Amino acid sequence: MIKYLAQALIEGFVPQTCLSCGMPITYYGHVAGACSLCVMNWGVYEPGVVSSTLFKERMNCVWSAVGFRLSDGGSRAIIHKCKYGGEPRRVKKLGNWIATRWDPPPEGVVLVPVPIHPKRKLQRGYNQAERLAAGLGEVWDVKVDGAGLIRKKHGASLTGSNRQGRSQALKQTYGFNHKKNKSKMSPVILVDDVLTTGATLRECREILELRGRVVLGAVVLALA
Repeated sequence: MIKYLAQALIEGFVPQTCLSCGMPITYYGHVAGACSLCVMNWGVYEPGVVSSTLFKERMNCVWSAVGFRLSDGGSRAIIHKCKYGGEPRRVKKLGNWIATRWDPPPEGVVLVPVPIHPKRKLQRGYNQAERLAAGLGEVWDVKVDGAGLIRKKHGASLTGSNRQGRSQALKQTYGFNHKKNKSKMSPVILVDDVLTTGATLRECREILELRGRVVLGAVVLALA
């Protein structure tokens, strides 16, 4: 109650507006800063056979969860905010949102976010996949192993690349973190912001499975 009253008082002086349409929003009337009407335009995937099948076409797995379809209906703006907006709390809230809509993964798993290169993390201030995993883990009560994988190459963004181009560029890009791996035996659920061709997740999965890890599936914020 105290938290609600404090937030209401803050909103009275500094009203919140939707990051997509600019309309006023209330403390509870939004998803990570987007109003309910804009969220309807995201192309939200409901848990079920259809969304799971679309996911498994790109990454053969036994478990998956996805937020929304990547389109021009506002969802691209959300992804841009996650990557470059300097708002890690918003990304974590989106993780909370996905976790409240989807059943938790099998017991005993650990969430392993897809890493970004240290230079890029320094530029952005955070890894969006790590913050998404933190939000998921908070609701599902699942541990996050942010040191399970490393990115060895610091290259250009793969946004817009086709399947063949991504696969070639990702070879030897990621690696297993032998020094700081915290969960050597726990089954893994990978976490990333966008699933395009599935090349990144397949590469990360292969690296982990070559070290004896079991990768059950993945969670992504958007499916392109």
